[in-house]
Amino acid sequence: MRKRRFKTKQTKRKNNYYLILLFIIIIPITAVFIGSRITERVVIPVLHSNPTLEEGELNAIINVNEEEDLSQENTENHQEDESKISTTQETELITNKLHPLSMYMIQVASVSDTSNIEAFVEELNEKNLPHLIYKLDNAYKIYTLGLTRRSLVESQLQKIREYYPDAYISEIHLPSKEVSYTKDMEAESKIIIKEINSLIEIMDKQAEEWYNFIEKESELNQYKELLIEQQEIIEQLAENLKEDLVIEGISEKKEIEKMIYHQESNTKRALELLENEDNIYRIHSLYLDSIFRTLETIK
Repeated sequence: MRKRRFKTKQTKRKNNYYLILLFIIIIPITAVFIGSRITERVVIPVLHSNPTLEEGELNAIINVNEEEDLSQENTENHQEDESKISTTQETELITNKLHPLSMYMIQVASVSDTSNIEAFVEELNEKNLPHLIYKLDNAYKIYTLGLTRRSLVESQLQKIREYYPDAYISEIHLPSKEVSYTKDMEAESKIIIKEINSLIEIMDKQAEEWYNFIEKESELNQYKELLIEQQEIIEQLAENLKEDLVIEGISEKKEIEKMIYHQESNTKRALELLENEDNIYRIHSLYLDSIFRTLETIK
């Protein structure tokens, strides 16, 4: 009886151990395992994936992206087109024409040594003969009397030969000349070309006036008006000469400025000298200087 009770107690004790083992160790471990699997399947995918988008929302985002890309592309294309237009305007060349200009002068000497020049100038002044000294082909050419048409000069050649038997008519010809400038500088360049052409025209009119004065012994009344007109042209030319102006076919800006400076001085001095007839030959010397300044600019 005691043995059976002892075995019964022993069996109950073992069962108690199993229960303790079940509730304290096995069940908690199982719970942890099950909980981790639930977390892995439910929580983790939600944290690491994007929520599902409706088709309309997805299309809207795609369309916005496409519109942004298209807008950016259009902006870039517009900027590129503007750049091309600007570059085209800068590189596109416009052509224009300068009037022809010819000069016929009576040459009395050609010297290589400058020490002889002063003596020639003094001699010409004593004879009341106009003069211009021009360096050409490594020599100094000494001219007296010069006009824009040969017929106007030929009649005076014999008179000059009375002083200088070897005198002859020397010629300089600049035909009508094509010049060019970029499209973006068209307005400014057209004005400059117009004013230079006006200078050429006024000097041709002045030559005619000189011929009438010498041959027909008329007065130089009209010449004064032509000098005033020349002054106005020079002033306009100076005002419109821009810093960045480049015209292919004529001198650069600083050379044009030099011409303007000398022509301003020449016309002002000529108007002063017109008051005294004894200075007529000096006025013609100033005319020769002005026309040669123009030749230098457009040659």
